[in-house]
Amino acid sequence: MSSTIDDKIDRFCTYILPQKHNCIRKLIVDATYMERILLAGDYPNLTYLELFNFKEEIVCHFTDKSPFQHIFQHQITDLILHNNDQNRVGTSLTIYNRNIYAHIIDLFQNLQHLTIITSSSVDEYPPFFLSWLPSTTYFTSTLTTLCINVFSFNDCVSLLDGRLKQLTTFNVQFYAIFPYLLIPTSIVS
Repeated sequence: MSSTIDDKIDRFCTYILPQKHNCIRKLIVDATYMERILLAGDYPNLTYLELFNFKEEIVCHFTDKSPFQHIFQHQITDLILHNNDQNRVGTSLTIYNRNIYAHIIDLFQNLQHLTIITSSSVDEYPPFFLSWLPSTTYFTSTLTTLCINVFSFNDCVSLLDGRLKQLTTFNVQFYAIFPYLLIPTSIVS
C-alpha cells in the first residue's frame, strides 16, 4: 500500500476514531487495516464487521489471546468476509475448514448472520467442506442467516442436520453435485 493511504489511515486512527469509537455500530474495512483500526478504540456498540481481502492469515486475530477477543466473542452479530484466499488444488479443505471457518463459528458466540463471499466465481475461495469433520463442527445456536459456498450438495445437506437449529435463511452455492453420494435418510425425513 502506498504511504499516502497509510498516512490517511494513521490520521483516521489517531484523530477521528478515538473521538467516535463509542458511536460506531458498523465497521467495513480492508482486513489489512483491521488491527490498526480496532486498536484505535473500544467500540462498545460495534455489532457488524465486514472485512475485504480476508485471508487465512487474518484468523490469527480471531483468538482468545487477541486484544479484540471481547468484540469478536460477545459483540459481533453480523460478519461478512470477502474471502481472498485461493481454492488451490492440493490444499486440504478439511484443514482449511477446521482452522478457518469452524474457528470463526466457535469464537463469534453471538453471530447471527455470516456471509462469506468472493468477487467472482464459486470456486475461487475454499468452500465449506464437511466430509471427515465431526458433526459438532459448525454447531451454533445463534446463527439465523448463512450465505456461503459449499464443496458439494452433501455438504449443504449436512449443514441442515440440526447443528444450525436457529437457521432461517440459507443461501448456498455448490462447487459440485456428485450423483453417487447419497443423502442420509435422517436428513430427508
